Amino acid sequence: MSIRVFTVVLVASLLAALMPAGAEILPTPPGWQIERAVLVNRHGVRSPTAPNDQLDKYSATPWPTWPVEPGFLSPRGEELMRLMGGYYRVLYGGRGLVQADDCPTAGTVAAWTDLSQRTRTSGAALLAGMYPRCAKLPLRNQANFTVPDPLFNPQPSASCPMDIGANRAAILARLGGSFASVQRDSAASLSMMQSVLCPGDATKGAGGGSCGEAGVTNSIVSGTEDGVRLRGPLGYASTAAEDFLMQTAEGMPKDQIAWGRIAHDATLRELLTLHQLDQDLTQKTKPIAQQRGSNLLSLIGAILVNGHSFPGHAATGQPVRLGFLVGHESNIHNLAALLDLTWQIPGFLPGEASPGGALAFEQFREVQSEKRYVRIAYYTQTLDEMRRRAPLNYRDPPGMVQVALPACSGELVNNACPLESFVKIVKAAVDPGCVTAMAGNY
Repeated sequence: MSIRVFTVVLVASLLAALMPAGAEILPTPPGWQIERAVLVNRHGVRSPTAPNDQLDKYSATPWPTWPVEPGFLSPRGEELMRLMGGYYRVLYGGRGLVQADDCPTAGTVAAWTDLSQRTRTSGAALLAGMYPRCAKLPLRNQANFTVPDPLFNPQPSASCPMDIGANRAAILARLGGSFASVQRDSAASLSMMQSVLCPGDATKGAGGGSCGEAGVTNSIVSGTEDGVRLRGPLGYASTAAEDFLMQTAEGMPKDQIAWGRIAHDATLRELLTLHQLDQDLTQKTKPIAQQRGSNLLSLIGAILVNGHSFPGHAATGQPVRLGFLVGHESNIHNLAALLDLTWQIPGFLPGEASPGGALAFEQFREVQSEKRYVRIAYYTQTLDEMRRRAPLNYRDPPGMVQVALPACSGELVNNACPLESFVKIVKAAVDPGCVTAMAGNY
């Protein structure tokens, strides 16, 4: 074993020993080196994507105001992303992937973001938090702002039509043909949400609509940029629950979080089951996940094989060693559906794609055999860490957990999937007709 490999393994082992028991991340196996990591990040804490006058239609009390435009990353959200960036320097610097105490070698650390303000600012904050004294770290996005980035928001094509009728039928097939089972199984959560939105049996929203969209039939409609979304009480409840989570992570006073009507985090989690249900139906139904996640998953596989495949990266020079792909909650749910992944961070629901959280694909090399392996992890600040804007380090880390890859369960070595097997799993999971972003769009 070389001196460098021995030193990296020793440092990683010592740092792993410092981690609290709740930080469920496996150490780098002896004789292995981490060579690359691709992190698919959700943007950080943002304001509601809909303006208040639209939200107010269906709630008895007007919604609180935010210091930014609808759908924008808040200043606090930016600060929280910088804290996560600082932790990634400690984590991956300690493992020997990137420099821990100096600027990284040119081109080895990069970020590619979706086009929205919240994703671009999140990417910039991650890099600034990692290396605050280093200028010109590669932060890129698609040059054309007039069309969606096909990596994060793929569009219909002849080979991938994304037919709304077929997708609606696929969702309803999972529900037994109608929303009756959902309304029955989620009755308690829906009733709880109605009491938060419409206390005292209020029937009219502050903006004149039906409070909680009571009496409106749940339906599946075309969503933003050709996805699908839920309309009706379940859709509005999903939006409200997610906005309550953002208020909490923003550190708003308790009397502003759901108008002071949520006493405990456990109540928030119960309401968030409605948002998780929405995401499960609209993002994790198989044909939808393939339509919207095949580009992203194919690209991840390509980057793990060759770091020069990172979007916007030059074909020569150093390959990307640590790359951030900064998008949305939906992107993480698409990947989770395609690979049958789940995880749970204390304080969050199983499989929840929390604000600023990241699904990490980490590639290792066994030095002696030269064989390469892939492990998956999920990293995020806990809700309490977000509220406190807690500094993060090895003694006080964010939430983290190793994520199992069921399709590779019979081939694992040190709980890692052989790279060639991972690539085969990726190819089997995607719809080839929906893979377009690899064809020079970047």
